[in-house]
Amino acid sequence: MSAIDRDRRNSRLASQVFTTLREDIVRGVLPPNAPLSELDLCDRLQVSRTPVREALIKLAEEGLVKIYPQFGSFVAPISLEAVAVGQYIREHLECALISDAARRMDADAIRRIQDSMEAQAKAVEDGDAEEFYSLDNKFHAMIAEFGGNPKVWNVISQTKTQFDRVRYLSVQEPGRNGKLLEQHKEIADNLIAGDGVKAKAALRRHLREVFTTVEKLGLTEATNALPPRRRRTAPGAAT
Repeated sequence: MSAIDRDRRNSRLASQVFTTLREDIVRGVLPPNAPLSELDLCDRLQVSRTPVREALIKLAEEGLVKIYPQFGSFVAPISLEAVAVGQYIREHLECALISDAARRMDADAIRRIQDSMEAQAKAVEDGDAEEFYSLDNKFHAMIAEFGGNPKVWNVISQTKTQFDRVRYLSVQEPGRNGKLLEQHKEIADNLIAGDGVKAKAALRRHLREVFTTVEKLGLTEATNALPPRRRRTAPGAAT
């Protein structure tokens, strides 16, 4: 294998490792402050250290991993500042999108919204938090699509990672998804009716729900912080 082919292969692997670890962090499979051993990750993902190291660096750039040289890597705490920023961006962009969507609703869009609501209701009835989380994302992505700007959802997705970490915690709470479903239903009903003003107001209330979740979960920057770094003991020193 040539050096170029090897670099391309490592780049693909690093991208795959990044995607897997990012999803695990957002979904809490790897919780805040969890240590990230390169060797353990290599064994788990069946890859060499190079793509793992590259993925960790990229995750650190996104604020999902903290790397301490000569000490170790850890899943970063949930940044409440980043949650607030993500919420702000979502609210302003999605509220603009939903106003456009309400004016552009046609028979196909109405059918797809109704199908989405039925699927969400089934997920809630079945107690399937994973499915509801996925359908929640698709519901909001549809609003961008119906608003005529699906690429705006890509922008939103890039800025809502910390927001999603809180959101994923919320859908695990008993009874929580039923409340979110009712909020989605209010948004959907107003969209179908073509009432952009009410749809925007309902969406704004829904997106601000994340702050209630943060408060309910007792998340603060202090309680959510990384554990203090251990000092390395010099050889022969007293412990």
